[in-house]
Amino acid sequence: MKRSGYLLLGMCWLVGAPAAADDIVLYAYHLKPPYLIDRNKQAGLYYDLARYLNQHVQGHTFKTVYLPRKRLETDLENGRLHGLVVGVHPTWFRDAARTRYLWSPPFMTDEDVVVSLHSDPVQYDGPESLAGKHLGLSFGYYYYGVDELVRRGRIARDDAVSEEASLDKLARKRVDATIITRRTLDYMLRHRADWQQQFYVARKPHDAFERMILIPREFSSAAPAITHALTAILQDPAWQKALRSY
Repeated sequence: MKRSGYLLLGMCWLVGAPAAADDIVLYAYHLKPPYLIDRNKQAGLYYDLARYLNQHVQGHTFKTVYLPRKRLETDLENGRLHGLVVGVHPTWFRDAARTRYLWSPPFMTDEDVVVSLHSDPVQYDGPESLAGKHLGLSFGYYYYGVDELVRRGRIARDDAVSEEASLDKLARKRVDATIITRRTLDYMLRHRADWQQQFYVARKPHDAFERMILIPREFSSAAPAITHALTAILQDPAWQKALRSY
């Protein structure tokens, strides 16, 4: 009986044990293509990045997991996020000086663009050029310079659950313009033939940025290996091929 009890206790300890030290989760909150396309099939750029790291980093196994941003931020602030954050930039997490967290080298460049209809194009030249417009934007997202004008009543903001939903509103002429990540727009236009001739993309982006991996300090031991693996990723033909595939 005692032996069975010890065995049961041992099994309970294993069930409740945290993931092995070499298993590292890449948490992602961008639930949109081409970053997270199919969670069941693990299709998308953030899954590709996990596979890339698994090929180039010894001693660790990486996997990408979706987590809504609000919960991700809460867990991160309270020290309960048992993993890294993929596809983000220091300014989005109040860490422009890069002192709160560790940061990987960038693994892609990206931009947010202003999209309107070809029949009524919006020439974007900074947030002020959107004054008086009715914008379709994504719920819960902050848009630099734009939200400030929304609060002052100079821009009307119409929230949608996704960038695709905002594009649909634009196609139906329910909004004047929208702001969308360029890679997401390119992906959607490849898969929506009815949209390909409808939209006008302003030459000047609303924002341009690099995507990195946020590394909480409790994962500092993994930072050198991740940094080494990603230092030259932007020049890696295999990674460039993956970026172009979407």
